[in-house]
Amino acid sequence: MTADHSHTGSSRRLQESKYNDVIIIGAGITGTSLLFTLCRYSGIKKVLILEKYGGMAQLNSNSRNNAQTLHFGDIETNYSPDKAKETNRAAKMVLNYLSAIGRKDSAEIYRKVQKMVLATDDGEVESLEKTYSTIKKIFPELKIIGGKEIAKLEPNVVKGRDKDDAILALNSPNGYMVDFGKLTNSFMINAKRTNKTIESRFNEEVISLEEKNGFYEVNTRKGRYYGKFVVFASGTYSLYFAKTMGMDRNLSVLAVGGDFYYSKKVLRGKVYRVQKGGIPFAAVHGDPDIANKRVTRFGPTVSLPLELERGHIETLADYIRTFDFDIDTMISLKNILLDKDIQRILSRNIIYSIPIIGKYEFAKMEASKIVPSIKADDLTIAKDIGGIRPQIIDSKKRALVLGEEKITKDGMIFNVTPSPGATSCLASAYEDARYITKYLGIEFDESRFAKEIGIP
Repeated sequence: MTADHSHTGSSRRLQESKYNDVIIIGAGITGTSLLFTLCRYSGIKKVLILEKYGGMAQLNSNSRNNAQTLHFGDIETNYSPDKAKETNRAAKMVLNYLSAIGRKDSAEIYRKVQKMVLATDDGEVESLEKTYSTIKKIFPELKIIGGKEIAKLEPNVVKGRDKDDAILALNSPNGYMVDFGKLTNSFMINAKRTNKTIESRFNEEVISLEEKNGFYEVNTRKGRYYGKFVVFASGTYSLYFAKTMGMDRNLSVLAVGGDFYYSKKVLRGKVYRVQKGGIPFAAVHGDPDIANKRVTRFGPTVSLPLELERGHIETLADYIRTFDFDIDTMISLKNILLDKDIQRILSRNIIYSIPIIGKYEFAKMEASKIVPSIKADDLTIAKDIGGIRPQIIDSKKRALVLGEEKITKDGMIFNVTPSPGATSCLASAYEDARYITKYLGIEFDESRFAKEIGIP
């Protein structure tokens, strides 16, 4: 199908208020960053954003449901150098945006902290030294430090540790904790400061999408809306809707849940653990909480919930529909679940979910690797904290794949965004905005975007 900007007889009869240049489905950080980018940097005049819940950033963009980390790729040891470079560029775009809106507007959105990735045995030390050799040119501010320097920066990481234990870290002063929910709101506010027509409708659950007379008809439980272009920024549901349109049959979603524990404040900054390459689950780390300066958060644990959205078991049926029940997908799932490292992580995390026992095992096997003196009694389960990420199964590769997937066809984009999706929001918005404006024959001011935000 090619772009058709003429209105047919049927589309002319649509009420002016009913059709839009672009409809964005999902008012989380991916959707609102695209809204901001289109409104500020393109000639698009009218955008509608639909959200199934009662407000913005209700799921994974909410600060309660993520690690509040702006990822650069410097302490994420499961990233390849190329992935680290890509993530670094994307993170700097977010920082450029925060700088552009000024400290008054951004003060509650983010805070600078130190960060490090910590090795605590001989094997991890060797792995970390190899990692450093491959990325030190990418991150010149990153320094390799030993026990004495670690103790100055994070005393509780060294206090109580056996003096004979190997310990090494990569440290950067340029760590950032971000309230991605507040960043989502900022994108909406600054989009509305443009002269574009923006309509946002909440409690509008999308049930179907159809192409009609040169427009796309988006059907919700409350009405029908028409757009020349439709973007799904719906987390786990983006792939679900792509499949309802018969697109990209080689991808499926593995929903991965994560929970956290709280302790009193024992860390000054972010302390990550060495993570094996190719494992898409985040290793347990210790972080400040941007919403509560008195605590440290440890996590995430790993689970495989039977739902697409946390706390919504009614999404089970839709979860099943995201799977391709063919031989390649089944082999992919078998390969994933029988991987020794993944089996070890999942079996250990099943124990962490057991009442009482779980907390003692988590303290012993995870939290004490970061803060040796921490005890089970120092930890409490962080209630209603944590979310679900859509890890992607590629049946062609017969494996889980790291990073985001973007499915495009004609006047549609479907964004599937596991971690670090929030970090990549503006890089993704840039790519989407260029695609959308080219398709619609509308100007995109790339030089202004590059000057203010940067280029991924």
